[in-house]
Amino acid sequence: MIRFDISKLVDEPRRSGIQRVEREMIRYWPDREQLLPCRFEAGEMRALPAGILDALCLDAPADGMAGERARLAPFLAAPGPVMARGAGTLFCAELFDDPARAAYHAEEAGSAAWLVYDFLPWLRPEWFPAGPANRLMPYLHAMRAVARRSFISAATRRECAAVFQRSETGPVLTLGADGLGLERQHFDPARRDIVMLGTVEARKNAGAALGAAEILWREGLEFRLVLIGAVEPDALVEQAILRRLAGERRLVQLGAVPDAVVRESLRRARALLFPSEGEGFGLPPVEALYCGIPVIVAAGLPALEGVSAVGQIRLASADVEGVAGALRTVLDDGAAAGLWAAAGTLRLRTWRDFAGDVAGWLG
Repeated sequence: MIRFDISKLVDEPRRSGIQRVEREMIRYWPDREQLLPCRFEAGEMRALPAGILDALCLDAPADGMAGERARLAPFLAAPGPVMARGAGTLFCAELFDDPARAAYHAEEAGSAAWLVYDFLPWLRPEWFPAGPANRLMPYLHAMRAVARRSFISAATRRECAAVFQRSETGPVLTLGADGLGLERQHFDPARRDIVMLGTVEARKNAGAALGAAEILWREGLEFRLVLIGAVEPDALVEQAILRRLAGERRLVQLGAVPDAVVRESLRRARALLFPSEGEGFGLPPVEALYCGIPVIVAAGLPALEGVSAVGQIRLASADVEGVAGALRTVLDDGAAAGLWAAAGTLRLRTWRDFAGDVAGWLG
């Protein structure tokens, strides 16, 4: 029996980030009857109706978050029965800042098993002006206590060992790359869009991408830089650049959009640009590569550790000059054709693989 704590997912039913990982895990779980969904309420873990798992696997509603909440409301209308402590495995695949919930998991440490995403709030606090490191300390203390930990990347496992100053033997359970539902793409010289997928903020190197694009536009290279993702409120430098570039026809800002818009944008992409140096994994590049689209990434991206470097430009320095040089390469038709041919040879893991790995680990 697996008590699956999905408190954050049902309270904030997003389709990106950690919530997306949870949804894909549920969708492809080998035997969903193993999972007993639960939610932390008033100091206890309470059972949720099993049907909520099916609801979480449905396509996105047309009315966004309002529709997500309305879809789940019938399952959350009344508090469920309190789940017995110590019964089976208490599984958590979320990041949360609720001290009471963290204390519950710490008290259940002997039966708890966690999937861990990253340690960036504590190791790189300068990337998070809102200061989540202190707010998340109860979560970190509970993580240290739990009996079993797995990790989404080898980099995260190394970070865990560094933070806790002890060896880590938990498995690396690699995320799936097939979640976009996009058919395999093929090179066409007419594809001139460079797509950047992810929030616009300092740790994603959005400023370097914008600066590089400006240099190449001044050089006379014709292409569009398409930004897909919300602009973070504390991304003040990036906001200033975007204001300065307001009206630039070659810069397209789509903001946070549904997967259908992401797919349509990638159907016109020559390459995906993802120069982020602050990731626990970094899903967009492997999703693009799964569909045959070359990528420009910062060297050391956790998602690509152990993956052949074909179809990629891995930047030793993800600054303006480094990004500009990579863009010059992919905007050359001959070089681009070679990258596309190489990207098409990669075979990456699926979400079904990932869910099977998690289920196997939990036993």
